[in-house]
Amino acid sequence: MSRNLNIPYFAEPPEDYNRQYFSQLVQAFSLYARQVANPGPWQATELTLTESDGNVDQGTLSWNINEETVDLTMGDGVVQQIGFETYMRVENDTGSQIDNGEVVGFVGVNGEIKVAPYIANSSANELYFVGVATHDMPDGDIGPVTLYGKVRGLDTTGPGVETWNVGDILYASPTTAGALTNVRPTAPNVVIVVAAVLSVDATDGEIMVRPTIPIGLDYGSFDDTTTQSIGTINTATAITLNNTLLSNGISIGTPTSRMVVTEAGFYQFDINLQLESKSASAKNVYFWIRKNGSDVTDTVRAITNDINNGYSPISLNYTISLAASDYVELYWAANSTDVDIAPITGLAFAPDAPSVIVNVNQLQL
Repeated sequence: MSRNLNIPYFAEPPEDYNRQYFSQLVQAFSLYARQVANPGPWQATELTLTESDGNVDQGTLSWNINEETVDLTMGDGVVQQIGFETYMRVENDTGSQIDNGEVVGFVGVNGEIKVAPYIANSSANELYFVGVATHDMPDGDIGPVTLYGKVRGLDTTGPGVETWNVGDILYASPTTAGALTNVRPTAPNVVIVVAAVLSVDATDGEIMVRPTIPIGLDYGSFDDTTTQSIGTINTATAITLNNTLLSNGISIGTPTSRMVVTEAGFYQFDINLQLESKSASAKNVYFWIRKNGSDVTDTVRAITNDINNGYSPISLNYTISLAASDYVELYWAANSTDVDIAPITGLAFAPDAPSVIVNVNQLQL
């Protein structure tokens, strides 16, 4: 049986006798001869990295024929397929066990990164999503969770009325903390693609964790159903809002003329107002926005109205860069008090109309 041995290589010998050169030559051939006589192990199937006698739960490397990679035992029955799986070391101090297969998110740091079951509802922060527990973690346990790779030993038949199939995409549940669902959540809930189903079984199912975490953009929709009037001519007057129709990261502040953003970004404000004239005289009406109490340059829009008891819809559009906790207000003024921002109510043939509608969308973080 032939073996591939590392045969020594030497530079050209000197023309004259050199004692040091020949001494090195003898030592090299002596070492080569010992390697030929005692070649040692040519193949290792297992390498133990721990010095603890009998400890095979942690620190053992072995070749995984099925996955064609090296397995590393991590403790608690966790075996990492090196190169194919990525973990994060975390701590569970929730007071309850986090089960294998539960979706977890970041909740703080106390020497270790702390996690708890994650729920992807409208108040969730996408950036706090971590991964999937890869073993049962009792309260106080410190161990790995899967960021990328397979999680095994799960019930993958589907919770409740859901029926999971191989290839189904699984999302972080917006209704049950720690759960997965194959029903894509809808706004205002957070949509996080967590995994795909690899095999379906009530006790030994597998999923492939590969999170896709979109950074959701904030939005808000607000209106006002009251009549708003000008008290004094040519005087800046704030336009107020009394209803939140939809909100994610944007809210009505105090006073209610303020629309406050939670996150920094570039925002678009789409504003619709119902202007009512109370006389036939010409009235100049002006609209603009303020940021954090200061007028925003070049935002004034004007309309002249002389329709007695008539309505004029006003549409305004503004884009503005805001920092976290900044607020925007809509202001108006007129050279007459014979004009209101008014709702329309009591129509037998159509629904009511609010006096003000504002839609806010974050265009960019």
